[in-house]
Amino acid sequence: MINKTILFLLLLLSNQLYAQVFTGKGGTIKDKQEGYVVDSFPIKVKGLPNRIDSNFGIAKICLNISHPKVSDLKIELLSPDGTSIWLTNRNGGDTGSGYYSTCFRSNGMSGYVHQAESPFTGEYIPDGRLTFLNNGQNPNGTWYLLIQDLRAENKGSLTQLNITFENNPTPGDGETPCRLDNGIACKCPDGSQNCDLLPDLIVLPAFTKQQVKEYPHNHPNYPGQLRFAVSIANIGDGPIETYGNNSWFCGDEAVADSSIICDDGSHARQKVFQRIYQKDGEKIKYKDRLAGTNYYEDLPGHNHYHTDDWVEFRLVQKGDDGISKNIAVAKGRKISFCLFDSGVCNNADSLCAYRDQVYGDKTLPNYGLGKYVHCNTPGASQGISVGAYDTYGLHFEGQHIQLPKGLKSGIYHLEIEIDPTGIYLEKDKSNNIFSMPITISNQ
Repeated sequence: MINKTILFLLLLLSNQLYAQVFTGKGGTIKDKQEGYVVDSFPIKVKGLPNRIDSNFGIAKICLNISHPKVSDLKIELLSPDGTSIWLTNRNGGDTGSGYYSTCFRSNGMSGYVHQAESPFTGEYIPDGRLTFLNNGQNPNGTWYLLIQDLRAENKGSLTQLNITFENNPTPGDGETPCRLDNGIACKCPDGSQNCDLLPDLIVLPAFTKQQVKEYPHNHPNYPGQLRFAVSIANIGDGPIETYGNNSWFCGDEAVADSSIICDDGSHARQKVFQRIYQKDGEKIKYKDRLAGTNYYEDLPGHNHYHTDDWVEFRLVQKGDDGISKNIAVAKGRKISFCLFDSGVCNNADSLCAYRDQVYGDKTLPNYGLGKYVHCNTPGASQGISVGAYDTYGLHFEGQHIQLPKGLKSGIYHLEIEIDPTGIYLEKDKSNNIFSMPITISNQ
């Protein structure tokens, strides 16, 4: 029998052997000028096993960045097989000026990076999911840190960069028993063996309440705007999934592809379908239904496909007497989102709290069903998995309502409605509107 001390030392040595760190070179982060430039910082990886997954894979990314305003920056990690995730996208508020000894890990003890403040010293949960990189690919090759400056007047530098591979790389964000290729563990809401697994979409209150700000009319960047974050979670029985069929139109006229600009200046639209997954005993089947359109969004920081009519933003004046109708005094122009899993709900925190319930793997029977990495390909699926959420931050393009100059100061309600035109099939449509009171000064 092997001595327990020897066994412990062997296990420790094994863990150390498979914890490897690779370093990349830094450099200048170019300022946004007339166009948008993505700075690529390579990291050479070699000598690792030829497969990374939930057992062994990329676990941590650490960096130092000096920049006068880090909320100008979108930072991604690109793997050798072309998969990329967001590490941090336009976080840091109006005054944050750097990332110093900042690491990103799926269970970062410092919390979510979008909730933190510069200089972000510590280990944070990124804006994207590291588990998407541990997808069975060969990690040996060149990885890239991609940094894009999305607003002019500031430039900075990357001074430190390394990535770490180790055992159990993404605890709490791994495999799930209910999968699209195996329906045995998936559950119907009524306990039967046959049903439609419908999504249920909600706006997570915590994101918007923590990231909402009114800017005065003389502000140089956001004049007269009420800006806010929006995070949409799926707490249903199945994923929300859409896909296109590469049929593009300007109105009723068929056109070649997504590059066409219509006569009215709008982008060509692609017909999309909603895929409804169905539990059929031990199998997962599906049916498709026509569900609106999407288009190629070329605004800075996007360059991917957005689903039309996804949300509506309203600033509402409530009737004080309980009889008068609510009046929308202003609306936001952004009604489209790129749909993908930017994060997952966790029962250990209150981020996915809604109506006195915290959602996560312990409360959602089909938690993790679906997998939506990006929305970069015109015909590919995009969506939100069960127990995942899709987030647009306060500094993202279009995340605002323009306040009319003559608007009286006072208390209003910010309303955010998912699927305002009722295109998509859901388990429950009654929870699609989020509303919160907000005091407007309109200076």
